[in-house]
Amino acid sequence: MVRGMPEDVSVDLSLFSLEGRTAVITGASRNIGAAISMGFAAAGADVVLVARDKQRLAEHGAAVRERTGRRVVEVSVDIGDPDAPEVVAEAAGQLPGTVDILVNNAYAGAPDLTPLVETPDSLWELVLSVNLLGPARLCKKFAAQLADGGNGSIINVVSGSGLMPTPGVSAYGASKAALWMLTRSLAVELAPAVRVNALCPGLTTPGGEPDGHFSHDYLLPLVPLGRLARPEELVGAAIYLASNAASYTTGELLIVNGGRPW
Repeated sequence: MVRGMPEDVSVDLSLFSLEGRTAVITGASRNIGAAISMGFAAAGADVVLVARDKQRLAEHGAAVRERTGRRVVEVSVDIGDPDAPEVVAEAAGQLPGTVDILVNNAYAGAPDLTPLVETPDSLWELVLSVNLLGPARLCKKFAAQLADGGNGSIINVVSGSGLMPTPGVSAYGASKAALWMLTRSLAVELAPAVRVNALCPGLTTPGGEPDGHFSHDYLLPLVPLGRLARPEELVGAAIYLASNAASYTTGELLIVNGGRPW
């Protein structure tokens, strides 16, 4: 036996179960948010789906119910609205128990490549309200609930643009860099009852196919795996961070980007 190794090194896969948990996921009606919410429900969690598009949200909520049999609540609200946390919390109250998992996935980005010196205040205000203030307010609103069970988890979805400069999307990158620092700060402040981590996806589209976004032309050649990610390829990482399998993981950044260097 290797010195210092436990005799029983079998893996307990039940650690990845989310049975009995309730998760709030923002930006849940499409792409990564939709995949994570479906994955969490499949892993046993009841889910609160938050997004702006009411029709798309209702369609996805129905699909989650049908495929998983879990309880699902849909909340159509703009996360950038200061009143959004109250609306989300009221909706989450329809489910039994308290919220155990919060995934801040909703985001606002630059509609096109805009140099920093040409970025209008209106775009800064939009990006910061959704990408930073929205998650901060939700964390504040649900902190007590997340701590109640002594095993809460917050997952903030960040971006490579917040780790390394991406010319033309400076406002978006700055907001995601701030969200990463918020993650690290909350990991310290909310410990030990709540773990706070960041998930950093690479280029991700439904089906993993380029959709004409301006970033694909110059970023895709930098991806060693040679393709975009499919939304479902982020689910395993999210389940890990939300589950007991990550019981000693907090203040960390988990990158799922096909090996692209930042």
